[in-house]
Amino acid sequence: MDWERTLEQILGEHGPLHEDDIAQRLRDIGVADPDTLLDRLLDEIACPARKLVDDRWVWLPAILAGRVFTHRLDADELAHDLLTVTPDLDPITTLCEHEPYRQFTDGSAAHVVLAGFDDDLLEQRGIAEEAIDPLGALLLAPGTLAALGVAEGDLVGVRLTEQGLVVERVTRPGIPAPAAAAVGQRLAAMVDGEEPQHFDVPVWTACAEDPALFTQPLPPLCEIADDAGLASEGEWLAPSGFDFERWRLDRGCARLAERHGLDPDDAFALYMLVHIYGQMSRLTMEAADEDALPEVALAAAGADATTPEPAEKPAAQDLSDLVGELGAALADPLLAELLVAETVGTGRAGASGLGLLAEVLEPKVPRAAKVACRWLRAVALERLDDIEQAERELLAAESMDPDWPLPLFDLARIASDRGDAERGLSLLRRAGAAPDHPLVELLEQHRVQQRRDLGRNEPCWCGSGRKYKKCHLRREELPLPERTGWLYTKAAQYALLDGWHDELAAAGDERFRYGHLDPDALFEALADPLVMDAVLFEGGAFAEFLDVRGSLLPDDERLLAEQWQLAGRSVFEVEQVHSGHSVTVRDLRTGDTHEVHERAASRQLKVGQLICAHPLPTGDTMNFFGGIEPVELHQRDRLIDLLDTEPDPVTLVGHLSRRFAPPALANTEGDPLAICEATVRVGDPAEMEAALDDIYHRDDEEDATRWFEHVTTDGMPRIRAVLTLDGDELRVETNSEKRMDRVLATLARCDPAMEVLDDSRRPLRNARDVAELAKQLPAANDDAIDPDDPELAAFLDEFVRDYETTWLDQPLPALDGHTPRQAADDPTRRADLIRLLDTFPAVVPGTAGMDPDRLRAALGLG
Repeated sequence: MDWERTLEQILGEHGPLHEDDIAQRLRDIGVADPDTLLDRLLDEIACPARKLVDDRWVWLPAILAGRVFTHRLDADELAHDLLTVTPDLDPITTLCEHEPYRQFTDGSAAHVVLAGFDDDLLEQRGIAEEAIDPLGALLLAPGTLAALGVAEGDLVGVRLTEQGLVVERVTRPGIPAPAAAAVGQRLAAMVDGEEPQHFDVPVWTACAEDPALFTQPLPPLCEIADDAGLASEGEWLAPSGFDFERWRLDRGCARLAERHGLDPDDAFALYMLVHIYGQMSRLTMEAADEDALPEVALAAAGADATTPEPAEKPAAQDLSDLVGELGAALADPLLAELLVAETVGTGRAGASGLGLLAEVLEPKVPRAAKVACRWLRAVALERLDDIEQAERELLAAESMDPDWPLPLFDLARIASDRGDAERGLSLLRRAGAAPDHPLVELLEQHRVQQRRDLGRNEPCWCGSGRKYKKCHLRREELPLPERTGWLYTKAAQYALLDGWHDELAAAGDERFRYGHLDPDALFEALADPLVMDAVLFEGGAFAEFLDVRGSLLPDDERLLAEQWQLAGRSVFEVEQVHSGHSVTVRDLRTGDTHEVHERAASRQLKVGQLICAHPLPTGDTMNFFGGIEPVELHQRDRLIDLLDTEPDPVTLVGHLSRRFAPPALANTEGDPLAICEATVRVGDPAEMEAALDDIYHRDDEEDATRWFEHVTTDGMPRIRAVLTLDGDELRVETNSEKRMDRVLATLARCDPAMEVLDDSRRPLRNARDVAELAKQLPAANDDAIDPDDPELAAFLDEFVRDYETTWLDQPLPALDGHTPRQAADDPTRRADLIRLLDTFPAVVPGTAGMDPDRLRAALGLG
């Protein structure tokens, strides 16, 4: 069932309803768990249902049909053919978030653009980001406003019609000023002094209460609000005199307190420091004189500072004291760490602003917080790729307070990069790191045991002539092959901690695409070796790691890392297997042969098997990094072609993860299966009936007004579509979207004035979807055939068994056009067949249906 359509019908028939009332009406039509369904439906992303001031829900297209909202033009809008949507047009342009309503009456797309999200489109139109309001603008076709003959200061209206949105010129408001004032009073009655409302919510509520409201042009909403004495700011509407500044402060502090579990004082300090950082960040982008930045920054922070109580603008000394009081909170390592998380996070953007904030704070804060300022400067320098200067700042912070933990963690990571496990562990112990901290575990794995065959005062093993205690005692180094995993983990840590999270998340999402909706599934995908390896090498994180932190690596590791950049991922054929030790593989792209040291995989790989892998040199041998992906024979050439294009990590991971996708169901013509139903209204039923007789086959029953479209596949005639005429409404049913599109196009040619009343399409991805659909079908009525009739059961069983025999030799799109028998005999396709059979629901005793176990036995799959 098309549940979105059902929700539309419920709200359209009964008007605004509370959620409990909607749930009851869903129960009335047989929905067993309406609450779960509503959680999915009543989502502003899912469908255009919205909540009113009184918490009732409405179907926006229903209450906005025929309404017009106006907006007064400025020069930028005229120059670029766009309309700022907030607040004047928000109530109607919200519909542009939903595909069926995202169009103008001429069929062109109605798109609300945002700077930073639609940059390519804006660049094509030559529109600067500065011309776009931060909350978005409705983009019009070039020349639209000129064709309307409007000028700066004129009014235009945006109206919702059955064909889409239309932009029209408004010569003057269509309702007298007193009536417009009444609208303002109505909006004022819907807001209170506690919290502002989203501007469009009271507007929708007013529309739901008055069917005639906004059907004629009114002044713009911002002007109505001003005339009514209401306060507004961006998308928010509030009573007269509302203190938006104080509200933002309270709201921001409450969010930080909830997000991080902070008490009110700490949340206030963090909020203010983040706010001051924003000023610093803007200054660093605009500054011409860097030497004067600290003084300018301090003044800017004071000019925009917000205190808990209304106060006069602070004097310079008061301002310095205020900044010092706020910065004093950073003596708490948690707040310092949260300040970084709330400002630059793991990225680089804004790092200069963080450095400037630390420079401004340090002279003003008490001694206990100065160490935090040094650490903040180190973080900023590291984000700006100056690792040497960052280390100097970290060492300075350590000297200020040897036990303050944050610099110790960063210095331990530097020690790890240098290969000094002992110093790293010493720093981590001082920082209070837990034994299961990832860096502690990594360094413990790579500690070098002191040699017991040499005394402290004996000559060193290295031949230097010095005593062992003066030369290599506690400075032993693991052989390079034993440090390759350490080197790889250093690079992975860089990707996780230094600005590659978005790329990891995008690649992880591709790995997760066919998984179950488990809360931990995405986390597991991010930990998948292919995801990390693809971001490191195809994504470029490894090259950046070498540029930024490569100077810290031991010389032999740096040289090995440079070799790793030359070793590409490829498709390999396994030529020899030495179980528990190694495999020999041949690169199918270059013909090169490699012996790869691989204990675990060598116990599972078979000679002749194809794999996609990324072998890297590890000294005298090679190892697989990034996991081993099996490759079917029919996928080999496509994968090689993809690797030749040097794909980005998302594309690569997506391609290699398709093996997890369930086989798709298709009809006999190869179209993906979908239950498609459409209803159209025809202009002349008699003419349409004659046209249908010419094109389709009428049902042989007497007086039937039903037609079939047939197609012959595999020598058998099959029904493509069923069309039923009832008065001036024609119902169309098909089992694929392609078939539905073809029939609707044919009907449109027969009757250009035809109107599509309903068009629902439900894809059936696998046999489980088919079984779920069957559960939703109405139960048989009293006149139906008795399913317990033994003769009927025998007939159905014979029919199903005959169909199973035919199915075994039928080419299936899910098997790339091969029959199940062919797939069972082909080692490269057997896995696809097994996955297809796994999607078949088990047969319930006493019911008819294809039996997957019987099919497996017939195919020799056990």
